[in-house]
Amino acid sequence: MTASGSVSDYEDTGPLQIAISSLLAGVVPPSAINVTISAASVLITATIAVPASTTSTEVQATLSAALPNATAASAALGITVESVPTIVVAAPPPSAPPQVSVRMRLRVRARVRVREGASASA
Repeated sequence: MTASGSVSDYEDTGPLQIAISSLLAGVVPPSAINVTISAASVLITATIAVPASTTSTEVQATLSAALPNATAASAALGITVESVPTIVVAAPPPSAPPQVSVRMRLRVRARVRVREGASASA
């Protein structure tokens, strides 16, 4: 999904991690969730290691129900989301234990306004 802001707005991934953990309470433990931020506009990827006590389908369904549109995702995650989240099930790399990850990608477009006579910085 696309959210407003810039990469620097998401340097502290703790609030997103907590928000995603609360969405998945009782489904996966907070320690199974990893949030990373990278440039591409701003790409936020939450990778959830699915424990044996649940299924990747249940995790995907829980997130899909909690984040059905940009408005709901904004409220649930505490950020301004501009597009619908993409939630996919992906197999782990061959060297990882046999688990499945649910990846949620949030795209953030950085907006820079330049006023005449002012200098711009990215």
